[in-house]
Amino acid sequence: MLSSVAAALFLSSQDLKIDPLLIRQVDAIYKVIGNSKNPVWPGWDASQTPILIYFPGRQDVLIHHPKPPEGFKRYSGPVTSAIGPIWVRDGATQIEWDGQNTSMDVNGVQTLVVADTLSSRRQWIESLFGANPKPDQVSKAITDGLFGDPYGAMLMFAHEAFHVYQRQKSTGKEGHELTLGQYPALSVENNVGMAMEADCLAEALQAQSKAAVRSAAIRWLVARNDRRAQLSSACKAYEDGTEFNEGLAKFVEYKLLQVLEGAEPPKDLWLIQGFRGYKDLSAPRNGLINQMKGFMSGAFNINNDPYGASPVRFRLYYSGMGVAALLDRLGATWQDRILQPGTSLTSLAAEAIGATPAEMDSARASLRGSSRYAELAKEKAALRKAGEEHVAKVLAEFDAAPSVLIIDFSALSGVEPSFSFTPFGILSVDDDRMIFRMLPLRGSIGKLKVSESEAKPVLYDRSRRRVTFQLKAPPDTLPEGDSVNLETLDLPGVSLKKVKGHFQMVGKRIELTLTN
Repeated sequence: MLSSVAAALFLSSQDLKIDPLLIRQVDAIYKVIGNSKNPVWPGWDASQTPILIYFPGRQDVLIHHPKPPEGFKRYSGPVTSAIGPIWVRDGATQIEWDGQNTSMDVNGVQTLVVADTLSSRRQWIESLFGANPKPDQVSKAITDGLFGDPYGAMLMFAHEAFHVYQRQKSTGKEGHELTLGQYPALSVENNVGMAMEADCLAEALQAQSKAAVRSAAIRWLVARNDRRAQLSSACKAYEDGTEFNEGLAKFVEYKLLQVLEGAEPPKDLWLIQGFRGYKDLSAPRNGLINQMKGFMSGAFNINNDPYGASPVRFRLYYSGMGVAALLDRLGATWQDRILQPGTSLTSLAAEAIGATPAEMDSARASLRGSSRYAELAKEKAALRKAGEEHVAKVLAEFDAAPSVLIIDFSALSGVEPSFSFTPFGILSVDDDRMIFRMLPLRGSIGKLKVSESEAKPVLYDRSRRRVTFQLKAPPDTLPEGDSVNLETLDLPGVSLKKVKGHFQMVGKRIELTLTN
Protein backbone atom coordinates (compact mmCIF):
# COMPACT_ATOMS: atom_id res chain seq x y z
CA MET A 1 0.00 0.00 0.00
CA LEU A 2 1.26 3.50 -0.87
CA SER A 3 2.04 5.94 1.91
CA SER A 4 -0.04 9.13 2.03
CA VAL A 5 2.93 11.09 0.62
CA ALA A 6 3.43 8.67 -2.28
CA ALA A 7 -0.29 8.55 -2.97
CA ALA A 8 -0.36 12.32 -3.33
CA LEU A 9 2.04 12.07 -6.23
CA PHE A 10 -0.44 10.06 -8.25
CA LEU A 11 -3.48 11.36 -10.10
CA SER A 12 -5.92 8.49 -10.05
CA SER A 13 -8.70 10.58 -11.58
CA GLN A 14 -6.63 12.96 -13.69
CA ASP A 15 -7.86 13.37 -17.25
CA LEU A 16 -5.41 13.49 -20.11
CA LYS A 17 -6.23 16.65 -22.04
CA ILE A 18 -3.72 15.93 -24.78
CA ASP A 19 -4.42 13.50 -27.62
CA PRO A 20 -3.68 10.00 -26.21
CA LEU A 21 -2.92 8.72 -29.71
CA LEU A 22 0.22 10.86 -29.62
CA ILE A 23 1.49 8.62 -26.83
CA ARG A 24 0.88 5.57 -28.99
CA GLN A 25 2.72 7.22 -31.88
CA VAL A 26 5.80 8.14 -29.86
CA ASP A 27 5.84 4.61 -28.40
CA ALA A 28 5.90 3.20 -31.95
CA ILE A 29 8.74 5.50 -33.01
CA TYR A 30 10.86 4.82 -29.93
CA LYS A 31 10.77 1.11 -30.75
CA VAL A 32 12.82 2.07 -33.81
CA ILE A 33 15.05 4.92 -32.60
CA GLY A 34 15.24 4.07 -28.89
CA ASN A 35 17.86 1.33 -28.99
CA SER A 36 21.56 0.82 -29.67
CA LYS A 37 20.89 -0.60 -33.15
CA ASN A 38 18.94 2.40 -34.40
CA PRO A 39 18.67 1.91 -38.20
CA VAL A 40 17.82 5.56 -38.85
CA TRP A 41 21.15 7.00 -37.67
CA PRO A 42 24.09 4.82 -36.56
CA GLY A 43 25.06 5.44 -32.94
CA TRP A 44 21.91 7.33 -31.97
CA ASP A 45 19.89 5.80 -29.13
CA ALA A 46 16.92 7.95 -28.15
CA SER A 47 15.79 5.73 -25.29
CA GLN A 48 16.90 8.21 -22.60
CA THR A 49 15.39 11.29 -24.24
CA PRO A 50 12.25 12.43 -22.36
CA ILE A 51 9.13 13.62 -24.18
CA LEU A 52 6.92 16.63 -23.47
CA ILE A 53 3.50 16.90 -25.14
CA TYR A 54 1.71 20.16 -24.39
CA PHE A 55 -1.53 22.05 -24.97
CA PRO A 56 -0.89 25.76 -24.23
CA GLY A 57 -2.40 26.89 -20.95
CA ARG A 58 -4.14 23.56 -20.36
CA GLN A 59 -1.76 20.68 -19.81
CA ASP A 60 1.83 19.45 -20.00
CA VAL A 61 2.44 15.70 -20.23
CA LEU A 62 5.97 14.42 -19.56
CA ILE A 63 7.04 10.89 -20.45
CA HIS A 64 10.14 9.18 -19.03
CA HIS A 65 11.51 12.35 -17.44
CA PRO A 66 13.96 11.62 -14.58
CA LYS A 67 13.04 14.72 -12.52
CA PRO A 68 9.79 16.43 -13.51
CA PRO A 69 9.54 20.10 -12.49
CA GLU A 70 7.44 21.28 -9.58
CA GLY A 71 3.72 20.84 -10.11
CA PHE A 72 3.88 17.60 -12.10
CA LYS A 73 2.13 14.58 -10.65
CA ARG A 74 2.43 10.94 -11.60
CA TYR A 75 -0.40 9.79 -13.85
CA SER A 76 -1.95 6.39 -13.11
CA GLY A 77 -4.88 6.34 -15.48
CA PRO A 78 -5.65 3.80 -18.22
CA VAL A 79 -3.19 5.20 -20.80
CA THR A 80 0.35 3.91 -20.44
CA SER A 81 3.61 4.35 -22.32
CA ALA A 82 6.16 1.66 -23.05
CA ILE A 83 8.85 4.34 -22.85
CA GLY A 84 8.40 5.16 -19.18
CA PRO A 85 6.15 6.76 -16.53
CA ILE A 86 3.79 9.59 -17.43
CA TRP A 87 3.68 12.84 -15.44
CA VAL A 88 0.95 15.48 -15.81
CA ARG A 89 0.57 19.14 -14.89
CA ASP A 90 -2.55 21.19 -15.55
CA GLY A 91 -2.70 24.95 -16.04
CA ALA A 92 0.35 26.97 -17.08
CA THR A 93 2.54 25.12 -19.59
CA GLN A 94 6.24 25.16 -20.46
CA ILE A 95 5.38 26.80 -23.81
CA GLU A 96 2.65 29.42 -24.19
CA TRP A 97 2.17 29.28 -27.98
CA ASP A 98 0.52 26.76 -30.27
CA GLY A 99 2.34 24.44 -32.63
CA GLN A 100 5.85 24.74 -31.19
CA ASN A 101 7.62 21.48 -32.00
CA THR A 102 11.13 21.77 -30.62
CA SER A 103 13.59 20.52 -28.03
CA MET A 104 14.34 22.37 -24.82
CA ASP A 105 15.76 22.16 -21.34
CA VAL A 106 13.11 20.92 -18.90
CA ASN A 107 14.43 21.05 -15.35
CA GLY A 108 18.00 20.47 -16.48
CA VAL A 109 17.25 17.69 -18.96
CA GLN A 110 17.12 18.10 -22.75
CA THR A 111 13.63 17.06 -23.76
CA LEU A 112 11.87 16.73 -27.10
CA VAL A 113 8.68 18.80 -27.31
CA VAL A 114 5.65 18.25 -29.54
CA ALA A 115 2.43 20.27 -29.57
CA ASP A 116 -0.87 18.53 -29.03
CA THR A 117 -2.96 17.67 -32.09
CA LEU A 118 -5.54 20.37 -31.34
CA SER A 119 -2.85 22.94 -30.62
CA SER A 120 -1.33 22.35 -34.06
CA ARG A 121 -4.76 22.47 -35.65
CA ARG A 122 -5.58 25.74 -33.87
CA GLN A 123 -2.35 27.24 -35.20
CA TRP A 124 -3.39 26.16 -38.70
CA ILE A 125 -6.82 27.79 -38.30
CA GLU A 126 -5.18 31.05 -37.23
CA SER A 127 -2.88 30.89 -40.25
CA LEU A 128 -5.91 30.90 -42.55
CA PHE A 129 -6.77 34.40 -41.39
CA GLY A 130 -3.32 35.62 -42.41
CA ALA A 131 -3.25 33.68 -45.67
CA ASN A 132 -6.68 35.06 -46.67
CA PRO A 133 -7.43 32.38 -49.28
CA LYS A 134 -9.71 33.20 -52.19
CA PRO A 135 -13.34 32.08 -51.78
CA ASP A 136 -12.92 29.18 -54.20
CA GLN A 137 -9.88 27.99 -52.22
CA VAL A 138 -11.46 28.05 -48.75
CA SER A 139 -13.04 24.60 -48.95
CA LYS A 140 -9.79 22.96 -50.08
CA ALA A 141 -7.76 24.82 -47.43
CA ILE A 142 -10.08 23.62 -44.68
CA THR A 143 -10.12 20.03 -45.97
CA ASP A 144 -6.33 19.90 -46.27
CA GLY A 145 -5.94 21.15 -42.71
CA LEU A 146 -8.59 18.97 -41.09
CA PHE A 147 -7.35 15.79 -42.71
CA GLY A 148 -3.68 16.08 -41.91
CA ASP A 149 -0.77 13.75 -42.47
CA PRO A 150 -1.39 10.56 -40.43
CA TYR A 151 2.39 10.02 -40.21
CA GLY A 152 3.24 13.63 -39.35
CA ALA A 153 3.34 13.33 -35.56
CA MET A 154 5.50 10.19 -35.69
CA LEU A 155 7.99 11.94 -37.94
CA MET A 156 7.95 15.00 -35.69
CA PHE A 157 8.78 12.94 -32.60
CA ALA A 158 11.82 11.51 -34.40
CA HIS A 159 12.78 14.96 -35.73
CA GLU A 160 12.79 16.61 -32.29
CA ALA A 161 14.42 13.64 -30.57
CA PHE A 162 17.27 13.90 -33.06
CA HIS A 163 17.80 17.54 -32.08
CA VAL A 164 18.54 16.37 -28.54
CA TYR A 165 21.11 13.91 -29.91
CA GLN A 166 22.70 16.64 -32.07
CA ARG A 167 23.21 18.90 -29.07
CA GLN A 168 24.78 16.05 -27.13
CA LYS A 169 27.20 15.14 -29.93
CA SER A 170 28.04 18.49 -31.47
CA THR A 171 27.90 22.10 -30.30
CA GLY A 172 28.36 25.37 -32.10
CA LYS A 173 27.37 24.17 -35.57
CA GLU A 174 23.93 25.80 -35.68
CA GLY A 175 23.32 28.85 -37.83
CA HIS A 176 23.37 32.29 -36.18
CA GLU A 177 19.74 33.41 -36.60
CA LEU A 178 20.43 37.16 -36.70
CA THR A 179 22.29 36.52 -39.96
CA LEU A 180 18.84 36.30 -41.54
CA GLY A 181 18.71 40.08 -41.20
CA GLN A 182 21.58 40.31 -43.71
CA TYR A 183 20.55 37.43 -45.96
CA PRO A 184 19.66 38.47 -49.56
CA ALA A 185 16.14 37.07 -49.41
CA LEU A 186 15.09 38.90 -52.58
CA SER A 187 18.22 38.23 -54.66
CA VAL A 188 17.23 37.01 -58.13
CA GLU A 189 20.44 35.01 -58.58
CA ASN A 190 20.18 33.35 -55.19
CA ASN A 191 16.52 32.42 -55.55
CA VAL A 192 16.99 31.08 -59.07
CA GLY A 193 19.96 29.01 -57.91
CA MET A 194 18.05 27.55 -54.95
CA ALA A 195 15.19 26.48 -57.23
CA MET A 196 17.64 24.85 -59.66
CA GLU A 197 19.22 22.99 -56.74
CA ALA A 198 15.80 21.65 -55.80
CA ASP A 199 15.19 20.32 -59.31
CA CYS A 200 18.54 18.53 -59.35
CA LEU A 201 18.16 17.06 -55.86
CA ALA A 202 14.70 15.72 -56.65
CA GLU A 203 16.01 14.15 -59.85
CA ALA A 204 18.90 12.54 -57.98
CA LEU A 205 16.69 11.12 -55.22
CA GLN A 206 14.26 9.62 -57.74
CA ALA A 207 16.80 8.41 -60.31
CA GLN A 208 16.82 4.72 -61.22
CA SER A 209 20.55 4.23 -61.81
CA LYS A 210 23.83 5.21 -60.15
CA ALA A 211 24.90 7.06 -63.29
CA ALA A 212 21.71 9.12 -63.27
CA VAL A 213 22.15 9.90 -59.56
CA ARG A 214 25.68 11.18 -60.15
CA SER A 215 24.71 13.19 -63.23
CA ALA A 216 21.97 15.01 -61.31
CA ALA A 217 24.32 15.43 -58.35
CA ILE A 218 26.93 17.18 -60.50
CA ARG A 219 24.32 19.64 -61.78
CA TRP A 220 23.20 20.24 -58.18
CA LEU A 221 26.79 20.96 -57.14
CA VAL A 222 27.24 23.46 -59.98
CA ALA A 223 24.00 25.23 -59.08
CA ARG A 224 25.03 25.38 -55.44
CA ASN A 225 28.59 26.57 -56.05
CA ASP A 226 27.49 29.28 -58.48
CA ARG A 227 24.71 30.49 -56.20
CA ARG A 228 26.82 30.55 -53.06
CA ALA A 229 29.65 32.40 -54.80
CA GLN A 230 27.44 35.50 -54.45
CA LEU A 231 26.83 35.03 -50.72
CA SER A 232 28.85 36.46 -47.85
CA SER A 233 30.80 34.07 -45.66
CA ALA A 234 28.30 34.74 -42.85
CA CYS A 235 25.35 33.78 -45.04
CA LYS A 236 27.10 30.62 -46.25
CA ALA A 237 27.85 29.69 -42.64
CA TYR A 238 24.19 30.28 -41.78
CA GLU A 239 23.12 27.91 -44.55
CA ASP A 240 25.61 25.26 -43.44
CA GLY A 241 24.52 25.58 -39.82
CA THR A 242 20.80 25.44 -40.51
CA GLU A 243 21.18 22.52 -42.92
CA PHE A 244 23.12 20.74 -40.18
CA ASN A 245 20.59 21.50 -37.47
CA GLU A 246 17.21 21.42 -39.19
CA GLY A 247 18.14 19.70 -42.44
CA LEU A 248 19.51 16.61 -40.73
CA ALA A 249 16.44 16.38 -38.49
CA LYS A 250 14.26 16.55 -41.60
CA PHE A 251 16.44 13.85 -43.18
CA VAL A 252 15.68 11.68 -40.13
CA GLU A 253 12.01 11.92 -41.12
CA TYR A 254 12.83 10.84 -44.68
CA LYS A 255 15.05 7.99 -43.48
CA LEU A 256 12.45 6.82 -40.99
CA LEU A 257 9.96 6.39 -43.84
CA GLN A 258 12.50 4.14 -45.56
CA VAL A 259 13.19 2.11 -42.41
CA LEU A 260 9.54 1.59 -41.51
CA GLU A 261 8.47 0.41 -44.95
CA GLY A 262 7.28 -3.18 -44.86
CA ALA A 263 7.17 -3.42 -41.05
CA GLU A 264 4.07 -4.35 -39.07
CA PRO A 265 2.65 -1.28 -37.27
CA PRO A 266 1.23 -1.46 -33.74
CA LYS A 267 -2.52 -2.09 -33.84
CA ASP A 268 -3.42 1.16 -32.07
CA LEU A 269 -2.00 3.20 -34.96
CA TRP A 270 -4.90 2.05 -37.14
CA LEU A 271 -7.08 4.32 -35.01
CA ILE A 272 -5.37 7.36 -36.55
CA GLN A 273 -7.55 8.94 -39.21
CA GLY A 274 -6.11 8.22 -42.65
CA PHE A 275 -3.42 5.78 -41.46
CA ARG A 276 -2.50 3.32 -44.22
CA GLY A 277 0.07 1.15 -42.50
CA TYR A 278 3.72 0.71 -43.43
CA LYS A 279 3.39 -1.57 -46.46
CA ASP A 280 4.18 1.16 -48.98
CA LEU A 281 5.56 4.48 -47.71
CA SER A 282 6.61 5.81 -51.10
CA ALA A 283 3.76 8.35 -51.06
CA PRO A 284 4.86 10.18 -47.88
CA ARG A 285 8.51 9.96 -49.00
CA ASN A 286 7.63 11.48 -52.36
CA GLY A 287 5.58 14.00 -50.44
CA LEU A 288 8.74 15.15 -48.68
CA ILE A 289 10.53 15.42 -52.03
CA ASN A 290 7.65 17.45 -53.45
CA GLN A 291 7.75 19.70 -50.39
CA MET A 292 11.49 20.10 -50.93
CA LYS A 293 10.88 21.25 -54.51
CA GLY A 294 8.00 23.51 -53.52
CA PHE A 295 9.70 25.30 -50.62
CA MET A 296 13.13 25.58 -52.24
CA SER A 297 11.64 26.97 -55.45
CA GLY A 298 9.30 29.36 -53.67
CA ALA A 299 6.18 27.70 -55.09
CA PHE A 300 5.10 26.85 -51.53
CA ASN A 301 4.74 29.52 -48.91
CA ILE A 302 5.02 29.51 -45.14
CA ASN A 303 3.48 32.02 -42.72
CA ASN A 304 2.10 33.91 -45.74
CA ASP A 305 5.54 35.54 -45.92
CA PRO A 306 7.20 35.21 -49.34
CA TYR A 307 9.61 38.11 -48.77
CA GLY A 308 11.12 37.62 -45.31
CA ALA A 309 13.10 35.03 -43.40
CA SER A 310 10.37 32.38 -43.34
CA PRO A 311 11.06 31.01 -46.85
CA VAL A 312 14.82 31.45 -46.46
CA ARG A 313 15.02 29.48 -43.24
CA PHE A 314 12.43 26.83 -44.01
CA ARG A 315 13.87 25.86 -47.38
CA LEU A 316 17.12 24.94 -45.62
CA TYR A 317 15.24 22.21 -43.75
CA TYR A 318 14.60 20.61 -47.11
CA SER A 319 17.89 21.38 -48.84
CA GLY A 320 19.66 19.76 -45.89
CA MET A 321 17.35 16.76 -46.09
CA GLY A 322 17.96 16.48 -49.82
CA VAL A 323 21.75 16.67 -49.62
CA ALA A 324 21.84 14.12 -46.76
CA ALA A 325 19.64 11.74 -48.75
CA LEU A 326 21.87 12.33 -51.77
CA LEU A 327 24.91 11.27 -49.73
CA ASP A 328 23.10 8.03 -48.97
CA ARG A 329 22.34 7.51 -52.65
CA LEU A 330 25.99 8.13 -53.52
CA GLY A 331 26.99 5.39 -51.06
CA ALA A 332 28.96 7.73 -48.80
CA THR A 333 29.74 6.99 -45.16
CA TRP A 334 29.07 10.38 -43.69
CA GLN A 335 27.02 10.40 -40.46
CA ASP A 336 29.95 10.44 -38.04
CA ARG A 337 31.84 12.99 -40.12
CA ILE A 338 29.03 15.56 -40.27
CA LEU A 339 29.02 15.74 -36.47
CA GLN A 340 32.65 16.91 -36.46
CA PRO A 341 33.64 20.60 -36.40
CA GLY A 342 34.42 22.19 -39.76
CA THR A 343 32.40 19.79 -41.89
CA SER A 344 29.29 20.64 -43.91
CA LEU A 345 26.86 18.72 -46.05
CA THR A 346 28.10 20.65 -49.08
CA SER A 347 31.73 19.68 -48.56
CA LEU A 348 30.90 16.02 -47.92
CA ALA A 349 28.69 15.87 -51.01
CA ALA A 350 31.30 17.54 -53.22
CA GLU A 351 33.84 14.96 -52.05
CA ALA A 352 31.44 12.06 -52.66
CA ILE A 353 30.53 13.30 -56.14
CA GLY A 354 34.15 13.80 -57.22
CA ALA A 355 33.25 15.82 -60.32
CA THR A 356 35.96 16.79 -62.81
CA PRO A 357 36.27 20.40 -64.07
CA ALA A 358 35.04 19.27 -67.49
CA GLU A 359 31.95 17.67 -65.94
CA MET A 360 31.25 20.84 -63.97
CA ASP A 361 31.61 23.06 -67.07
CA SER A 362 29.28 20.84 -69.07
CA ALA A 363 26.69 20.84 -66.29
CA ARG A 364 26.92 24.63 -65.97
CA ALA A 365 26.24 25.14 -69.67
CA SER A 366 23.28 22.78 -69.48
CA LEU A 367 21.74 24.60 -66.52
CA ARG A 368 22.29 28.14 -67.77
CA GLY A 369 20.95 27.33 -71.21
CA SER A 370 17.74 25.71 -70.02
CA SER A 371 14.27 27.21 -70.43
CA ARG A 372 13.75 26.52 -66.73
CA TYR A 373 16.56 28.92 -65.85
CA ALA A 374 15.04 31.69 -67.98
CA GLU A 375 11.57 31.16 -66.51
CA LEU A 376 12.91 31.28 -62.96
CA ALA A 377 14.91 34.46 -63.63
CA LYS A 378 11.75 36.23 -64.78
CA GLU A 379 9.73 34.90 -61.85
CA LYS A 380 12.33 35.88 -59.24
CA ALA A 381 12.75 39.37 -60.71
CA ALA A 382 9.02 39.90 -60.16
CA LEU A 383 9.41 38.55 -56.60
CA ARG A 384 12.18 41.05 -55.90
CA LYS A 385 10.06 43.97 -57.11
CA ALA A 386 7.07 42.89 -55.03
CA GLY A 387 9.32 42.28 -52.03
CA GLU A 388 10.87 45.71 -52.18
CA GLU A 389 7.39 47.24 -52.25
CA HIS A 390 6.41 45.10 -49.26
CA VAL A 391 9.45 46.19 -47.24
CA ALA A 392 8.66 49.83 -48.00
CA LYS A 393 5.07 49.29 -46.83
CA VAL A 394 6.20 47.75 -43.53
CA LEU A 395 8.64 50.61 -42.95
CA ALA A 396 5.82 53.09 -43.59
CA GLU A 397 3.91 51.53 -40.67
CA PHE A 398 6.41 53.13 -38.30
CA ASP A 399 5.56 56.61 -39.64
CA ALA A 400 1.84 55.82 -39.43
CA ALA A 401 1.97 54.43 -35.88
CA PRO A 402 0.28 56.53 -33.15
CA SER A 403 3.71 56.86 -31.51
CA VAL A 404 7.14 55.22 -31.62
CA LEU A 405 9.81 54.59 -29.02
CA ILE A 406 13.39 54.79 -30.27
CA ILE A 407 15.97 53.27 -27.94
CA ASP A 408 19.43 54.61 -28.76
CA PHE A 409 22.25 52.55 -27.22
CA SER A 410 25.11 54.04 -29.23
CA ALA A 411 26.70 55.41 -26.05
CA LEU A 412 27.00 51.94 -24.52
CA SER A 413 30.35 50.55 -25.62
CA GLY A 414 30.46 46.79 -26.20
CA VAL A 415 26.71 46.33 -25.60
CA GLU A 416 24.55 44.47 -28.12
CA PRO A 417 20.83 43.68 -27.80
CA SER A 418 19.82 40.23 -26.58
CA PHE A 419 16.30 39.50 -27.84
CA SER A 420 13.90 36.59 -27.72
CA PHE A 421 12.35 36.34 -31.19
CA THR A 422 11.29 33.90 -33.86
CA PRO A 423 13.75 33.71 -36.77
CA PHE A 424 10.76 33.12 -39.05
CA GLY A 425 9.65 36.68 -38.26
CA ILE A 426 12.74 38.53 -39.49
CA LEU A 427 12.38 40.84 -42.48
CA SER A 428 15.62 42.18 -43.95
CA VAL A 429 15.55 45.86 -44.96
CA ASP A 430 19.19 46.28 -45.98
CA ASP A 431 22.63 45.26 -44.75
CA ASP A 432 22.19 47.24 -41.53
CA ARG A 433 18.47 47.13 -40.77
CA MET A 434 16.03 44.31 -39.99
CA ILE A 435 12.48 44.09 -38.69
CA PHE A 436 11.26 41.60 -36.08
CA ARG A 437 7.66 40.40 -36.45
CA MET A 438 5.15 37.63 -35.52
CA LEU A 439 5.87 37.33 -31.78
CA PRO A 440 6.10 40.02 -29.08
CA LEU A 441 9.76 41.05 -28.86
CA ARG A 442 11.35 40.68 -25.44
CA GLY A 443 14.91 41.00 -24.24
CA SER A 444 17.56 43.33 -22.95
CA ILE A 445 19.92 46.08 -24.09
CA GLY A 446 22.63 46.25 -21.49
CA LYS A 447 20.81 46.50 -18.15
CA LEU A 448 17.57 47.69 -19.76
CA LYS A 449 14.81 45.07 -19.99
CA VAL A 450 12.18 45.62 -22.67
CA SER A 451 9.06 43.70 -23.71
CA GLU A 452 6.13 44.25 -26.06
CA SER A 453 2.61 43.53 -24.84
CA GLU A 454 1.64 42.34 -28.33
CA ALA A 455 3.47 41.67 -31.56
CA LYS A 456 4.08 44.81 -33.61
CA PRO A 457 6.98 45.22 -36.05
CA VAL A 458 10.22 46.34 -34.38
CA LEU A 459 13.04 47.94 -36.38
CA TYR A 460 16.65 47.19 -35.43
CA ASP A 461 19.36 49.37 -36.98
CA ARG A 462 22.76 47.77 -36.32
CA SER A 463 24.86 50.61 -37.70
CA ARG A 464 23.08 53.43 -35.81
CA ARG A 465 22.63 51.17 -32.76
CA ARG A 466 18.93 51.90 -32.42
CA VAL A 467 15.79 49.83 -31.84
CA THR A 468 12.40 51.32 -32.75
CA PHE A 469 9.13 50.08 -31.20
CA GLN A 470 5.62 51.01 -32.29
CA LEU A 471 3.43 52.24 -29.43
CA LYS A 472 -0.34 52.00 -29.23
CA ALA A 473 -0.64 55.66 -28.23
CA PRO A 474 1.54 58.56 -27.10
CA PRO A 475 2.28 58.36 -23.37
CA ASP A 476 0.49 60.82 -21.10
CA THR A 477 3.75 61.89 -19.46
CA LEU A 478 7.45 61.14 -19.70
CA PRO A 479 10.20 61.33 -17.06
CA GLU A 480 12.11 64.58 -17.30
CA GLY A 481 15.76 65.34 -16.70
CA ASP A 482 19.16 64.62 -18.16
CA SER A 483 19.63 61.50 -16.05
CA VAL A 484 16.58 59.31 -15.52
CA ASN A 485 16.98 56.21 -13.35
CA LEU A 486 13.76 54.18 -13.04
CA GLU A 487 13.04 50.66 -11.91
CA THR A 488 10.04 50.34 -14.24
CA LEU A 489 8.26 52.38 -16.89
CA ASP A 490 5.15 51.24 -18.72
CA LEU A 491 4.41 52.84 -22.06
CA PRO A 492 1.38 52.00 -24.25
CA GLY A 493 2.40 48.61 -25.64
CA VAL A 494 5.98 48.44 -24.30
CA SER A 495 7.25 47.78 -20.78
CA LEU A 496 10.71 48.94 -19.64
CA LYS A 497 12.72 47.95 -16.58
CA LYS A 498 16.06 49.22 -15.25
CA VAL A 499 15.78 52.45 -17.26
CA LYS A 500 18.88 54.63 -17.15
CA GLY A 501 19.33 57.47 -19.62
CA HIS A 502 17.35 60.49 -20.81
CA PHE A 503 14.17 61.02 -22.82
CA GLN A 504 13.40 63.42 -25.62
CA MET A 505 10.03 63.75 -27.37
CA VAL A 506 9.70 65.25 -30.83
CA GLY A 507 6.15 65.10 -32.09
CA LYS A 508 5.06 61.50 -31.68
CA ARG A 509 8.65 60.22 -31.59
CA ILE A 510 10.05 59.33 -28.18
CA GLU A 511 13.80 58.87 -28.00
CA LEU A 512 15.41 57.13 -25.03
CA THR A 513 19.19 57.49 -25.04
CA LEU A 514 20.72 54.90 -22.75
CA THR A 515 23.66 55.73 -20.51
CA ASN A 516 25.91 53.69 -18.25
